Amino acid sequence: MSTNIFFIGATGYIGGSFLARLIERSDFATLNITLLVRSAEKAAKFATFGLNPVVGSHTDADLVEKLSSEADVVVSAADSDYLPAIQAILRGLETRHQNTGTVPTLIHTSGTGVLADNALGEYPSDSIYDDANPDQIETLPITQIHRWVDVELDAADAKRYVKTYIILPSTIYGIVSNKFVEAGIQNPRSIQVPRLVDAAVARGQGGTVGAGKNLWNDDQSLWDRAWS
Repeated sequence: MSTNIFFIGATGYIGGSFLARLIERSDFATLNITLLVRSAEKAAKFATFGLNPVVGSHTDADLVEKLSSEADVVVSAADSDYLPAIQAILRGLETRHQNTGTVPTLIHTSGTGVLADNALGEYPSDSIYDDANPDQIETLPITQIHRWVDVELDAADAKRYVKTYIILPSTIYGIVSNKFVEAGIQNPRSIQVPRLVDAAVARGQGGTVGAGKNLWNDDQSLWDRAWS
């Protein structure tokens, strides 16, 4: 029996690395993976890997809803903050549940920015967030970055028509090397670290925020993220 997977964000740094792991699985032949890709040229290249690309954008709500309604699993790795796309995915997955009686899965990449405070370098924080403590996570206000999307996923999961998993990538680093990068269809670099390096080079020194008393200890190799 095959598993239908709808994948958004295949050309991205995180999404492409995750997808590259999927096509290496021993049971890849049982996975029917549909991708949403903006570029027709990249879509043609993805097809050579045994994938099913559809040319379009995550901003096309009707298309996203339709493709989600056909999926057992949806991977949302394109935009942490675009609520209309998540709402379209959830509508599609609710339709999937109604039509099949199964409970589909949604995996969404959010970010550790949801845990950030407004220290501005003036003080450290002793708060430690534990993903095994959902009650603690629920105390985060809706005004936190990414949070307005995450609460939609929580609410949908509570209705039991979908199982939602929210991943909070931190500042991920590393240069990607895989078949998609070699084919020129995946971004091999992160955003944050290169920007920090560029700023330091331009200024001739590393930067400090305010008094520099804040703590930022959330770096993670992309390989740790993709492999997990």
